[in-house]
Formats: sequence, structure tokens, C-alpha cells
Amino acid sequence: MKYITYFIKLFYRIRFWLIIAPLVVALLVFWKMSDTPRNYTANCSIYTGIITGVNILSESGITTTSYTQGSMMDNLLNIITADQTLKQVSLRLYARIMVHGDPYKDNKYIKASNYRFLYDRGLVIHDLIDKSSTNDSINEQRTYENLVAYETNDPNNYVYGIYLWNLPYVNRDALHKIEVKRIGDSDVLEVSYTTDDPGIVYQTLLILIDEFNKQYQDLRFGETNNVIAYFRAELKRIGKDLEASENLLTDYRVKNQVINYEEETKAVAALNRDYELQYWQSLNEYHVSDSIKRELEKRMQLHSEIIQNNNLFILYNSKISEINEKLAMAKYYPENAIPQPTIDSLSRELEHNKTALEKALEKMGYIKYNKEGISNKNVIEEWLKQVISYKKAEAELKVLNQRKIHMAQKYVHFAPIGSTLTRKERVVNINERKYLAILDALNAALLRQKSIQMNSANLKVMNEPFYPLAPSTVSKHKLLTIGVYLGSLIFIIFFFLIIDILDHTLRNIFKAEQLTGNKVLGAFTRQLSLAARRYNKIYTTLSAKTLCNSAITYFNPNQYNIVNLISNEPGEGKSYVMKQIAQQFTERGFDVIQLSWQDEFQTEAQAFIQSLNLEQFDLQGNNNLKDKVIIVEYPSLKDAALTSNILQNVSLNLQIIDSRRTWKNKDQQLFERTKEMCNNVPIFLILNYTNRDAAEDINGLMPPYTFLRRLFYRISQLGLTANDKPLHNA
Repeated sequence: MKYITYFIKLFYRIRFWLIIAPLVVALLVFWKMSDTPRNYTANCSIYTGIITGVNILSESGITTTSYTQGSMMDNLLNIITADQTLKQVSLRLYARIMVHGDPYKDNKYIKASNYRFLYDRGLVIHDLIDKSSTNDSINEQRTYENLVAYETNDPNNYVYGIYLWNLPYVNRDALHKIEVKRIGDSDVLEVSYTTDDPGIVYQTLLILIDEFNKQYQDLRFGETNNVIAYFRAELKRIGKDLEASENLLTDYRVKNQVINYEEETKAVAALNRDYELQYWQSLNEYHVSDSIKRELEKRMQLHSEIIQNNNLFILYNSKISEINEKLAMAKYYPENAIPQPTIDSLSRELEHNKTALEKALEKMGYIKYNKEGISNKNVIEEWLKQVISYKKAEAELKVLNQRKIHMAQKYVHFAPIGSTLTRKERVVNINERKYLAILDALNAALLRQKSIQMNSANLKVMNEPFYPLAPSTVSKHKLLTIGVYLGSLIFIIFFFLIIDILDHTLRNIFKAEQLTGNKVLGAFTRQLSLAARRYNKIYTTLSAKTLCNSAITYFNPNQYNIVNLISNEPGEGKSYVMKQIAQQFTERGFDVIQLSWQDEFQTEAQAFIQSLNLEQFDLQGNNNLKDKVIIVEYPSLKDAALTSNILQNVSLNLQIIDSRRTWKNKDQQLFERTKEMCNNVPIFLILNYTNRDAAEDINGLMPPYTFLRRLFYRISQLGLTANDKPLHNA
């Protein structure tokens, strides 16, 4: 508890330091900072869509972990703060400033003073600034392109040094002040930039957002675009190979008249089987007809020779053979494509010739009967039938023999074509498979590109940067001023606290009891301010009353009481204290005797102590010894030594201490030795020359009794909820 009150009183004692010093320091800091340029801050938020965005490949089982998501967000942070990104921002910002800046008027792009500075520094590249178009956007783009074209990796190249030199607002150090951070675990990046030009702050963030999106797109699409370009080139090359192989196959089929080799070979084989069957049928018919014809000719003998030598028979027989051959050619050579009307005409002509041949035979009456007079009509008809059948079979055999040779030629033709077609078709198939494989890979790459596009589309600005109208440093100035004020306040508190802790002056009750290890019984105020000097008498009276009240409690009844006043150093106020307490004891009805070594002008200090006999006061016949108080002032312990008899045969020993001086180790040793010599007789400290606040710790509240003093006193005594009656001025 005493520590709490100690700190409260300490703060009260240094109250003016606590109020004035921090305030002065804070005002000085605020005044000095008022001359510094005011900074402006702009912010924006960018939604990335990495965590919560849509991915069309997710159906394929592609997922991302929290670690992967964190890495992806770190990649974005690295992209936006990379030197490559900031360098492009630097050149674009410089181009925009040079095109839009005004040397005489501030605008939304740059202050006039800053523009003049940058413009004057860049005299060597003024020709690169393009303002030929009425559209400033075009001028800005042309200026940027000129800067890029002019730049070389040469330290003497001005454009090369725009980003690397100490050129304000567009150099590396300035742009690296851009702060980018991820908001929590979200998809959002917050970008903040601060500088002393509001236009540059605003334009820098606009360019940064655009350039960040470009860099992000290039990095995300760069690899995929390269893969797509490769697959497209391969697809084009293999497509040409496939087309060439297909053209070769087509030309070979056309050249060799092959449409469908498999079907055509099957058709040739089937046709050959039909022709073989027909050939054997025709051959059988030929032999049968020839055999029957010969048998019939044996019967007819001479008549058959006559008929066969007949001109009409020869004529019609020849026509019939010719027509049968033509019909056989039409039947067994369908590829010749003889029209059906022609075939029908030949069939009618054949029938006509058969009929004519029969009629010619009928006119030969001499062959109507044989030599025996038997009719040959039926025989001749049968013979004629067989002759016609023989001629037909003969004609078919002739045609079939030719067809057999033709079919053999087809086999010779189709045999090498098959193997060649197989090789060419194999090449086509290989090229086709290559083409389809590359096409599938290209489609997969295009799908991945589309997925990246969908994710990249989520890279959008949530909160556009705003043009700062008010400087942000105003609040910073205030915070800094408040910080300086609080820092000064804390410094003063700790400074005085350390001083008070290290201080070895007994300026108050707490310090006196802490350093000496003994109790303080009274305190007198001797140093007062001008305003408090009018209360000097009141303070002295209150201090003396308090001390006497406490001293009486240690008096022995029915005997005189001796009070010793001692000190370590001369001039600590023993005489003053003796005078004040003697007056108070006298007012209380005590018979007070004051003994002081200073009254003995011709007696040395040590001689006074040795000659002093306090028992003589008991021989005067005073019966009321309890009302007698003897106050003895001894010389300082520095000048004379006290005996145990003097210190022990008394009621009370009071050590007077000047609270203004340093309580040295020597003082503490003297006090401890004196305390030992007192034995069981109480010894207390009396502080002299204390201030009013210290005296109030013993004497209570002292005038003036103002509201603030009563309030502080109550607080210092921890009477936080007290309702004390108001005090009246003494």
C-alpha cells in the first residue's frame, strides 16, 4: 500500500514535468514535421480466384492442396513485385508522365514541380517523347515503344538508368515501396502505395495492375502457347505427309484402275469361277453336239455333204456362227458394255438366220427321202439343231478361251498391285495415326489453355485504386506526435523514478524509513513557496502539535520526562525543533526546561556532555514531576560523542535530520550505533526542511484547503470512495 501512495505522491511532485515537458517535445516534433512533404496513399484489391475459382480440369481429378494454394499465392506476390514487372511499370509511368504532365499546373498525373524536375533531368531523350497525335493514349504508347527501342544494356544509356538510377518516383527503390500482401487465407491481394505526389500514386497503381495482369498472362500461357504452337506445327507437317501418301495411293489406284482391291479381287475370282463353269458347260455342249452331229451325218451320208456344201447353208451357218460369237462376247465381256438393244437385235437376227436356214433345207426336196425312200425330215431337223448348237458352243468356247487368257492377265495384273497397295495403305495408316495422336495432344493443350483462361479471367480488380485527395501523413504526424508525447511522458516518469530511487536525501517519510530503517515521528516545513509562506506559522504549529502528541505517548507517568535532541551534522535544526515543541508542551501545561549546549558559550561540546547532570532537577522539591519535561539539545555527533547513560536514562530520543542533504553511509553508521546505544529507549527521526507534501504524510492535510488539494490528498491516501467533510481554513 505504501508503495502505491509513494508513486502517487511522486507523480504529484513531478506533475509540472509530466504536463509541460512532454507537451513541449510533442509540439516541437509536430512543428518540425509540418515542414516535411505530406505523403498520399492509394489502395486496391485484386481477386485471384486461385482457391475458389472454377477449373474445367477438376473433373479429371486435378485438385490443389493448401500448400499448393499458398505456393500459388506466393508466386503471384513474387510476380507483382518482380523487377521485370516493376521495370515495365517504371518505363510506362515515365512515358505517361512525360506525355500528360504540365510544367505550370498540377494535374491528376503529376505535380508541376515534380514534372519539371523529371523533364529537366531527361533532356537527352526528349526526342523520344511523342506528342504528335491528338490522342494522348496513342502518344503514350508511342513514347513507351520509343523508350524500349532506345534502351540498351549500357550504364550510359539514359533509358536503361531510368529504373536503376535515383530518379524519383520511377526508380527501383521508389517502386519497391509498393506493399502487396494477401488478406488472410483468401484469394484477395491488397496493394498499397505511398508517396508525396497523389497523381503518381494513382497512376502507378493503375499501371501496376495492368502490367501485373500481362505478366501473369504471359507466365501462365507462355508454356501452354509454346506447346500448342509445337503441336500445330507438327499437325501441319504430318498432315502434309498424310495428304501426300493419300495422293500417292489415289494416283496408284487411278493408274491401275483399282477402286476396291479386296472387292475387285473377290469379283475376279468369282467371275473366273463362273467362266470356268461356263467353259466346261460350253465344252460339254460342244462335244455332245459334235458327237450327235457326226452320228446323224453318218445316217445322212451323202445328203449331209450336199447340205454342208450348199451355198445358202454355208452363208446362213456362217452368219449364225458370227452372231453367236458376238452374243458370247456380249455375255462374257460385260466390261465392253454392249447396249441391250444391240443384243436384242443380234438375238432377232440369230433367230431369223435359223429360220432362213430351216427354210432353205426344206426347199431341198432331194434330201427329203433317203436312198431307201425313207423320210429324212426329222433327222435333218435334229442334225440342224445340233449344228446350230455346235456352232453356238464353238463360238462360246472361242470366246471363253479368249476370256480365259484375259482372266489370266487380270491375275497377273492384280497380284503385284495387292502388295503395293498394302504398303501404300500402311504408310497412310501410320501417317493417319500420327495425325490423330498429335490432334489429341493439341486438343488436350487447348483444353488446358481454356482452363487457364477461365482461371485468369478471375484475376480482376475488386476495389479500383482511388485518387487520394487528402494526405495520409496527417494521421501519421498525429500518431508520431502522440507517440513522442507518450514516449516523453514515460521517459520523464522513469527518469524521475530512477533519480528518486538512487537519491539518498531523506526528502519524505518513505525515503527516510527506507534508507534508515527507522520510523519518522515528525516533519517540519522550512522551505516554502511564495504562495505558501503565509501559512508558515500554521505549518509549524501543526508539525509541533503532531510531534508533541506522538511524544507524549512515550512519556513515563509520575516522573519527569527527558527528550534528547541529537543530530549527525551541525545546523540540522535542533534548536528550532526544541523551541517549537517547548512552546507546545508549555501550552499543554507542562513545566518545560530547555537545555542546550549552545547556551554554554565557554563550554566545549564534549565538556558539556560530561558535565551534564540531569538528576539535579529532581532535587528542587517539585512534587509534580509528571508535568516536568526536560528538552536537551546536544551537540552534533560529528563534534562530540554521546554516552549510553545519556541515551538510555530518558523518555525519548529524537534524531533531527535536514532532509535536504545527502544521507551518507557515515550517517547511517552513526545512526545505527546511536540506536544500539539507546537500547530499549525509543529513538525516532524528525525531518526538517521538508516540503509540504512530505509533511502532510505525518501532519495530515495542510492549508490551503482547496478542492483540488483535498481531492489529491484523498487520492494519495487511497480514499477513492470517501465522503469527507470539508475542512476549514485555520
